[in-house]
Amino acid sequence: MIGSPARRRAILAVLVLVIAACLGTIALVVTTRSAGDGLGDRLSSLQDDDVPGATDAKDREQLLTLSRQFATRFNTYDPSMLDDAGKLPEYADVADLMTPKFAEVFSDNIGYAEATVAQTGAASEGTVYAVGVDSVDGDSAEVLVAGTIELSYPFPEGQQGEGDDAGDDAGDPATDEDRISSGAQRFRYQVSLVKIDGNWLVDDLDDIDDGLPPFSQPSIPEDSQGQPPSTDPAESPSGAPTTGSTEPSQPETEEGDQ
Repeated sequence: MIGSPARRRAILAVLVLVIAACLGTIALVVTTRSAGDGLGDRLSSLQDDDVPGATDAKDREQLLTLSRQFATRFNTYDPSMLDDAGKLPEYADVADLMTPKFAEVFSDNIGYAEATVAQTGAASEGTVYAVGVDSVDGDSAEVLVAGTIELSYPFPEGQQGEGDDAGDDAGDPATDEDRISSGAQRFRYQVSLVKIDGNWLVDDLDDIDDGLPPFSQPSIPEDSQGQPPSTDPAESPSGAPTTGSTEPSQPETEEGDQ
């Protein structure tokens, strides 16, 4: 049934008001949340600005993920990763997460870890329990990472695990009964990151509890390169971050990111 002329005019007036309101909202969004000189530029710029604060949230997510991945890989290596030349190429790939400056420092020190693994069969396993963004300032950030490192070594010759025959598995870090373990040793890192060409990269690392300078400031005397690494599982392998307390314990979790 068709309404009266007065009713049709009222409906038309409401529709005009709704359309006007929609156009006003669109104009406001284009004006306040876009960049560029022309209308086309302004509309195109909105594609990268879907939600207010989205960039900050994306940065935080990237920082947490990268810091967790870095701390885990930085503290994880074992004899199975050695190549025919006695190098640790998979471990060396951790440099892909670093700035060129920090990667150079890391490459200069990786030889200590390679010598330790090759000469003693040492293995290290890093586990991250918590990460939290401490600060973000434009293209730089500080992230706190808490976790544990467990070091292990093969039993000395003639001292196998109780009741076990070491056999071919003596150098396998997965065979716990044939290895001496230090137990889980906690660490707390402050990881410095910078954004280069839109990508976050690790620029330095500081073990909060070890009382030593950040990793980028060498603390190992250069004339110690030829010294044989320690076989005491209570000590960290050369080139690996010191782990602070030797008592196994759970780290404090500032901000979990499981």
